[in-house]
Amino acid sequence: MTISKSKFNIRIIVLPLCCGALLAAVSPGAAAIPFAFSQVVHDAHDLAQRAWHPRPVEASKSLRQLSPQAYGHILDTHPLWKHDGFPFEVLFYPLGGTFDHPVRVNVIRNGQVYPIRYDSKTFSVEGALAKKVHIPKNGGYAGFLVKDTGYARQHDEFLSFLGASYFRAVNKDAVYGTSARGLGIDTALPSGEIFPYFQEFWLQRPKPGVHHLTIYALLNSPLITGAYRFEVTPGKNTHIRVHAVLYPRKKIRQLEIAPLSSMFWHGRGRGIRAGDWHPQQHDSSDLIMANGDGEWITRPLNNPLYTQVTRYTLAHPQGFGLFQQDRRFTSYEGIYTQYQKRPSVWIQPLNDWGKGQVELVELPTNNRNLDNIVAFWVPQHPPQPGQAFSVSYRLNFLRDAADLPPGGHPVATYFGTVPHSGGSRRIVVDFAGGGLGRLPANTPVQAHISVGPGTRLIHSAVRFDPANHQWQWRAQILPPADHPTNVRVFLESRDHALSDTWTYLLQRSKKS
Repeated sequence: MTISKSKFNIRIIVLPLCCGALLAAVSPGAAAIPFAFSQVVHDAHDLAQRAWHPRPVEASKSLRQLSPQAYGHILDTHPLWKHDGFPFEVLFYPLGGTFDHPVRVNVIRNGQVYPIRYDSKTFSVEGALAKKVHIPKNGGYAGFLVKDTGYARQHDEFLSFLGASYFRAVNKDAVYGTSARGLGIDTALPSGEIFPYFQEFWLQRPKPGVHHLTIYALLNSPLITGAYRFEVTPGKNTHIRVHAVLYPRKKIRQLEIAPLSSMFWHGRGRGIRAGDWHPQQHDSSDLIMANGDGEWITRPLNNPLYTQVTRYTLAHPQGFGLFQQDRRFTSYEGIYTQYQKRPSVWIQPLNDWGKGQVELVELPTNNRNLDNIVAFWVPQHPPQPGQAFSVSYRLNFLRDAADLPPGGHPVATYFGTVPHSGGSRRIVVDFAGGGLGRLPANTPVQAHISVGPGTRLIHSAVRFDPANHQWQWRAQILPPADHPTNVRVFLESRDHALSDTWTYLLQRSKKS
C-alpha cells in the first residue's frame, strides 16, 4: 500500500509550439458527440453491469522499465490550449514506468465531445535517455497536468492526474505534497488493497473570463465504477469541488471515500530519524477532524514501527484533513524539499455523510519519497451491488486557514523520553487560536485529561507562554507495557472548554 511519491516529481519543459500542432491534438476527422454528465453516469452504470476486463498495457518495453527519475525526462512539448488565450494549458504524460493504465482524453467544446488524438511527436526525451527510449507511435496517455498561465511565477503547474485515481493540487506558491484519490478500497486489510482507476477524462474547454476548470472522469475497477465531476479553481487556496456517482459491481468490504495520501517520516520526537540530519521531514503533521456535534479533534501523525490503523467514529462530519502546521523553513532545513510550503488539505462534505468513521493508516517508513499516511471516510452503510451511491465534497488545498479549526486548538506537539522512568513518555502540546490569544495571563487554565486503562498519569501542568501568548500543556505519562493507550486532552477554565481535543495513541518508550 506504500505509494511512491516520485511519480509526481516530474519536470515539464515547454518548448515553442510548431504551427498547426494544436489543431492536430484534437482528432480532425472524429465525429463530435453531444456531452452531458448524465452520459458519464450512464456509462458508469453500464460498466457495473458487465464483467470487469482490465485494459492491456500499451507501453513499450523500454518505457515500462523506466525508473521514476528517468520517466520524468520525457517531456510534453505541445501543450493543449497553448495559443488559445485561455487561463489554462494541459500537458500529457505518456505511458511508462509504473503508469501502465492507458486513459482516453476528450475535449468538450460548445457542448460537443472531441477525442484527443495521441501523437508521439508531441513528446521529447532529454539527454542520454533519448538513445534508449523510444516513444511508440501507437502508444497512449497515462494522465495529464494543468498549468495556470495567469500566475506570474516560474512554476505555474497546479493540478496533476496520474496513476490509478490519484490527483494532486497546490495552492499558489506551494509545492506538491499530500495527494488525493477518487476512491479507495480495502486499504491495510489482509485481503489486499484494490486501486480503482480513471479510464477516461473529458476536459471542458474554458470560457472567456472564467477562471475555473471542469473535468469529468469515468472510474473503473473489479468491484465498483463511478462517474466524477471536478470543478477546479486555482489561486491563493486551490479548491476542487467533487461530485461522484458510484455503482458497486460486487459487495465491498471497505469502501473509502475521499482518500488522502501523505508522508510523515520524523519530527518532534515522532518517528525514527535513522541518521537523517534534518529537524523534521514530513508533508503533513496532523490529522484534523470536525464532528457533526461541534467537536474538533487534532491527532498528530506518526511513523510507527508497525502498521497502525486508528478509527474515529463520527456522525454527520463537517470535515477532515491532513495539515502541515509548522510553516518555518528552519523547522525542516530542506532547500530542495521545501516542506514548509506543502499544502494542508481539508475535505468538506457538501451532502450529509451520515454516520461512519475517519480511518487513519500509518505505515513505517525510512524514505521521504514514499507515502506512508492515508486518511479516508468509511460510511457506516456502504452501497450494495445494484445501488447508486452519490457523494459530494470540496477539497481545499491550503497554506494557512485562520478558521480551521475555528477555536483554540493544538498547533504543535512534541514527544520525548524520560530516562530511568520505566518507559514513560513526556508530552508537550501548544494550544493557540480562537479566544486563547485574548485570555489574560493570570486566567486559571487546566487540562481536562482522559487516558486508557492501565495508564499512569505521572505529571500534568498548563503554563502560559508570554512570548507567543499561547498555552502549553506538559505531561509525563506511563502507558501499559503491552499496548498503546489513547490519550485525550483539551483546555478548560471554570468548567468551560477553551480548546479543541488533542488525541494520540501513546506507546511506552523502549528506553527506560
